Amino acid sequence: MMDQFNVKPLGKRERFAFKCTRCGDCCRGIKESVMLESLDAYRLAKFLRQTDPSIQMMDDMLLKYAIPVPLTDNGFPIYVLKTLGEDDTCIFLKEDGCAVYPARPRTCRLYPITVGPGENGRDFEYLLCREKPHHFVGGTVCTKDWLRDNFKREDQEFVLAEYEAVTKAGRLMRKISEHNQTQAIVALLFARYYDFDLDTPFMPQYHRNQERLIKKLRHLVAEK
Repeated sequence: MMDQFNVKPLGKRERFAFKCTRCGDCCRGIKESVMLESLDAYRLAKFLRQTDPSIQMMDDMLLKYAIPVPLTDNGFPIYVLKTLGEDDTCIFLKEDGCAVYPARPRTCRLYPITVGPGENGRDFEYLLCREKPHHFVGGTVCTKDWLRDNFKREDQEFVLAEYEAVTKAGRLMRKISEHNQTQAIVALLFARYYDFDLDTPFMPQYHRNQERLIKKLRHLVAEK
């Protein structure tokens, strides 16, 4: 989990000290820390079904490798990667490294940077996470180059759309009666994680699902 006292703002053209030693330390002690956004889950399911016959849909991947947790007090749900052992190691960390490296979640690909929607006319803001001091010696990285390699156009489009979608859904969730909360949570999970065809491009499905979700939540708000 990101420690707010160990982060600092980054400029897009700024250089920072960092060198990955492939020690796997950032993959340990991560219980309920690596959130799977819709795009992460979609990419993982597509990748895993190439070698695992039991994975045919996003549902299959989530059941096997993730667990749902409430992100907010009013029950806004999100999936996180499962962990193993006393040191809460990522379920995908093997002796030779990450077993899903090409499809690893955005949190992992961007580490040690985290990205959020920007303010004052900027699309994004960037933070450097420094909770593992031994990673920040032995080399330097330019923020712009790191983002070029690890924050592609689809990721950028998704982050902006996700921020808007979560804001809208969150407002509606707070207005839904306790009686209808279970229906709302089921609708959220379905729209964000289950209603995807792995052979169809992600973003059009994502936008369609969010439109359906907002319509459903508004209907639940209107019910008394």
